Amino acid sequence: MLDRIKSLLLEGGLKEPPHAAQFPDRDIAMTVLLLEAAEADGDYGSTEHAAIMDLIARKLKLTDAAARQLVALAEARQKQAVELYRFTDRIVRSFSEAERIGLVEMLWEVVYADGTLDAYEDNLMRRLGGLLHVSERDRGDARRRVMERLRAK
Repeated sequence: MLDRIKSLLLEGGLKEPPHAAQFPDRDIAMTVLLLEAAEADGDYGSTEHAAIMDLIARKLKLTDAAARQLVALAEARQKQAVELYRFTDRIVRSFSEAERIGLVEMLWEVVYADGTLDAYEDNLMRRLGGLLHVSERDRGDARRRVMERLRAK
């Protein structure tokens, strides 16, 4: 009886997709946060998606196909989640301080991909900064670096 219930649960979507094992939890958690930043203003469009794909491919040195797989896996995990803590906790436990600041910079790049900072995006960035143990000063410095790059384009 228990075997049958277990089998039904695993067939019903609780089983990990086959490509999940190829990505470390830290990379999935990072990608989930990038997706959260893209969706914070309620308008996740092609500009934000392209920014995420570019950031993931460059940062993790992935092919386009692998980046698409990672984003798809992160989207599935994001839909299952009810809070961000499990993702930020994974990052805090596996990223150095410099890597967490780099992630905040990546998050700012996604937030500003559409050219504007929405109040919801600003609020998310403040919350994530605290959850990721990145100081307000470091968060502000990361934002300034992104703004300077955008002005230079």
